Amino acid sequence: MKRIQLASFDWRGTGLRIVGVLIALALAAGIGAVILAVTGQSPVDAYSGILQGSFGTANDFQATLALTTPLILSGLAFVVAFRSGVFNAGTQGQLVMGAFGASVAGSAPELASLPPIIHFVVILLVAMVFGAAWSLPPILMKIAWGTSEILTSLMLTYVAALLNDYLVQGPFRAKHLQPGANSQTEPFSASAHFPVLIPGTQVTVMLIIGIVLAVGIWLFFRRTTLGFKMVFFGKSPDAVRAAGISSKRVLITAMLGSGAVAGLAGAAIAGGVFQADITPFPADVGFNGVLAALLVNGSPMLVPFSSLLFGALAQGGLGLQVFGGISQYIASVLTATIILFAAPKSVPEGLKRLSRRLFARRSTEQTEMEAKSL
Repeated sequence: MKRIQLASFDWRGTGLRIVGVLIALALAAGIGAVILAVTGQSPVDAYSGILQGSFGTANDFQATLALTTPLILSGLAFVVAFRSGVFNAGTQGQLVMGAFGASVAGSAPELASLPPIIHFVVILLVAMVFGAAWSLPPILMKIAWGTSEILTSLMLTYVAALLNDYLVQGPFRAKHLQPGANSQTEPFSASAHFPVLIPGTQVTVMLIIGIVLAVGIWLFFRRTTLGFKMVFFGKSPDAVRAAGISSKRVLITAMLGSGAVAGLAGAAIAGGVFQADITPFPADVGFNGVLAALLVNGSPMLVPFSSLLFGALAQGGLGLQVFGGISQYIASVLTATIILFAAPKSVPEGLKRLSRRLFARRSTEQTEMEAKSL
C-alpha cells in the first residue's frame, strides 16, 4: 500500500493570493476615490480618516484588534467547511447559538465556584457544542435528500437570530433590567471573565486562540490523513467515493468542525465584549468572516490578516466621521469593492494563468535559441 504524501506549504499559491489581495485593494481604493470625488468628498481625507480611526492611536488599534478577533474565528469556521467542499453560509447563525451557549455557561450559578481557567474552558466547550449542533441539520439534509447546504444553513441563520431574540427577551432575560431596556442575559460571573491581553480593553485571549487555531487548521489539512481526505473530497468527491472513503463522514466532520469554530466566535463576542448574550445580536460578524475567508481563497494562514483588514475598515469607518466628516458607510463600499475584485479564484487564477503563459513563452524562446545555435 502506497503511503500518502502529505502536502507542504504552498509558497507559490500563497504568494499569488497575497498579490491578488493587494491588487484588489488597489482597485478598490481607485473605485472608492472616484466615488468620493463624484460626491464632492476628498479621497485623501477619507483614506486618512480610515487609517486614523483604525490605527491612529493605541486605543484605536486596540479597538481594531477587538473587532478582528471574532472575524478570525468566523472566517476559520468557514474555511473548515470550504476546504472540504462544503459551503457553510450559516456561520452567523452558529455564531449566535454559540454566544447563547457561552452566556448560559458563563452566568450559571452552579458553575460560579469553578476556578476561572476551568470555567473559561467550560464556556468555550459549551459554545462549540451549541455552534456544532446548529450546523448539523443542513449537512444531514444534504446527505439525506441532496438539499443545498448553502440555502439551509443560510435560512437557519435567521431562525437562530429570532430564537436568540426570544430567549434573551423571554426566559433568559436578566432579572435586574428595567422594563424597556435593551435585553440581555444575566451577566457572566466573576469566575467566567475572559482573560484580557491588554488591561482596560476588549482584546482578550480569544485573539491568541484564533491565531493558534489558524496554524492548527493549516497543519490539520496539510499534515493529517483525515485533513488530507477532507481536502481531497473538496477537490474531487467522485474520486474519494471511488477510493472507498465515506463521503458522509467527511461531510459531517467538516460541518461539525465548522460550526464548533463558529461557536467560538460567538463566545468571543459574548464573553469578550458584552459579558452576556444580547439582542439584537451583531448581525454582520459571521458574514464578514465568510468574506474575509473568501478574500484569501480559504487559506487558513491568511485569514487573520484578511480579518485584520476587515476589522480595520469597520473601526476606520468611525474615523471617517470623526476626522473627515464623511459618512462611515464609505468603508462598507470599500469592503464590497474589495470582495468584487478579489472574488474567489478570480485574481489568483488569473495570475497563475499569466505566470504559466510567461513560463511557456520563455521555454519556447529558449528552445528556439538552442535550435538556432545547433
